[in-house]
Amino acid sequence: MDEIINLYLERLLSIYTIFDIPYNNEPCSYFNKLKTFKLSDIEIKTAEFGSQICEFRSQIVNYLYTELENYMPNTSKLIGPDLTLDFLLKSGGLKNLVKFPSSTLQILGAEKAFFKHMRNGTPPPKHGIIFNYPGLSSLPPGKRGQISRIIANKMAITIKMDYFHRAGDIDSIISYINGKIKNQV
Repeated sequence: MDEIINLYLERLLSIYTIFDIPYNNEPCSYFNKLKTFKLSDIEIKTAEFGSQICEFRSQIVNYLYTELENYMPNTSKLIGPDLTLDFLLKSGGLKNLVKFPSSTLQILGAEKAFFKHMRNGTPPPKHGIIFNYPGLSSLPPGKRGQISRIIANKMAITIKMDYFHRAGDIDSIISYINGKIKNQV
């Protein structure tokens, strides 16, 4: 949806720059701002359509996050809903994801680098999708692999908890990971 919104905005910007309406780097607020200017009916309709696309995206995101909270509450709380969705999509579902060891979870999304390592002997990848975990990218490059391994280990536990519908103390796991990240900085 973001791609659709950005493409739509890109087409409209060429029109609205004629009217000296500045862009503020946020497409949805820009569409709403356009509706306040005195424009022709077709121009107002294009702005309203942009706002409707943004509203639809918000509804989809809220629905996905709500369903994800019910489907994988522990993992979603640990790594966030966006990362959880990325892992679900890359693995093909929770049933497949639960089968992966933590080492696979750590490099999931870095398959190209992994197979290049296997073929050519280049250094192995230290992280894949998990690199988007909050705070991991800000660590020194030499420490990222160690922390991503810790996150993958804890994530393997929460995935199994979600699969078998068990509850647990995720807050202590999060504080453990955050403590490890702070010690590395």
